[in-house]
Amino acid sequence: MSENIFDAFKQKILSKKFSEGTISEVEGNIEIKTPYAVGNINFHDLEVKIVEMIVTNLADDENKFYLHFELRDLKHAEELFFDMLNTMIDLKNQQKIKILLSCTGGMTTGYFAEKLNDAAALLSLNYEFNAVPFYRLYEVARDYSIILLAPQIAYQAKNAQDILSDKLVLKIPPKVFASYDSGEMLNFIRAELNNWKKTSAERIIAKVRAGLIKNDAKILSIVLLPSSYQTRIAYRIYQNGEPIVEETVIKGRLNVLRDLQDILDTIPCRFKNYDAVGIATAGTIHDGFLELRSFMLQDINLQKFLEEKYKVPVTITNNLKAAALGYYVQQDKYENILFVSRPYGFRSSGMGMVLNGKVFDGAHNMAGEIRYMMQSVVAPEDWAKNFVADPEKVLDAISFEIRAGISIVDPQLICVRSPMTPDLEKIKDKVKEYIPAEYLPAFVYLREEEMPEYALLGQMILSLESLE
Repeated sequence: MSENIFDAFKQKILSKKFSEGTISEVEGNIEIKTPYAVGNINFHDLEVKIVEMIVTNLADDENKFYLHFELRDLKHAEELFFDMLNTMIDLKNQQKIKILLSCTGGMTTGYFAEKLNDAAALLSLNYEFNAVPFYRLYEVARDYSIILLAPQIAYQAKNAQDILSDKLVLKIPPKVFASYDSGEMLNFIRAELNNWKKTSAERIIAKVRAGLIKNDAKILSIVLLPSSYQTRIAYRIYQNGEPIVEETVIKGRLNVLRDLQDILDTIPCRFKNYDAVGIATAGTIHDGFLELRSFMLQDINLQKFLEEKYKVPVTITNNLKAAALGYYVQQDKYENILFVSRPYGFRSSGMGMVLNGKVFDGAHNMAGEIRYMMQSVVAPEDWAKNFVADPEKVLDAISFEIRAGISIVDPQLICVRSPMTPDLEKIKDKVKEYIPAEYLPAFVYLREEEMPEYALLGQMILSLESLE
């Protein structure tokens, strides 16, 4: 069976009926075509048999699903195949580039959106326009790629771009808006979108360099970044403190044990061996066990399981603690740092602490789990209603969390990752309502794309320390 497992899996795929498109074999690989996405399943016969799955959204040419795994279990392979198909089906309603217009009340932009939809249909452009009053912008913006702000609220553009850091936020030119010039507006959007794509790589350039860290060990550093709608798993192999290999898995739901095994199984035959593994993940880690039940982790000692299977030391850390350490090592001014993180759409923050130059875990590795305190402060019925999409409510919550951190830890620096509250002056003003200004630490704001950079670096260092 092992000799023909590629063929067996291909036949299973080719036998499936897919009403949304076609499944065919192309030069030994599998291609899945729909009007809105293309899926590719590539087979690599290396030291072991590796399958690579990719889904590309035709609306923006971006990968929405990417993973690789060793093919040895057909049932597992089929599960990942169906996860891939579900991603493609989900893209059916995203095949158009969705653009959201916003003004004070939504009426004038609503009319303009109708005109733009008519013009886009006439020109066969892959755009879909909708409008929303500004007070609802952050509630619905997640489903859109481009945000257009009317001239009367153009002053909100910087704040909106900070909050919606992964989207293109534009101010509608006043002359275009006043005349409802659909043609000129479409030309403006296309030009800005092309420019944004060209410069996006520059915006994501790593700010952290590990060149000062010298060690001969090869460290595989992995950071798990789950969310309610997409999972990203970034990993790097470091040698002598320098990254030599890096990739990011993009998939739907997170299955911690399976996803980690897929990475650990395939890396040796693709990039050779590693000496130790460091894993930075959401959740609480205690004696090798990971409390992250909402993401399908079996009730096992994860550290022990991975060490016994892969015969290398494994270090598992909360991703905020790793990120706090990653930030600490690339500066030389502060010894006590509090990393406060509240991702977009999350109900409470998490905290990572570096005290006197060392990551602080606490007795049960739950230091910084601020959610336990917030559950007693905010009524359950208020979580989703007020503390997810309302910037003012998020500001209230994160300022409370920061005050708690300052009162207990008294840090020299607070790193804030909170796209809903990007204005540090507002945060500090809110905190100063309760804590005297002379007791406030320094603040620094970190963007979404910086989180994996710091977490990967910090986790690599923790792995080196564990080897020593």
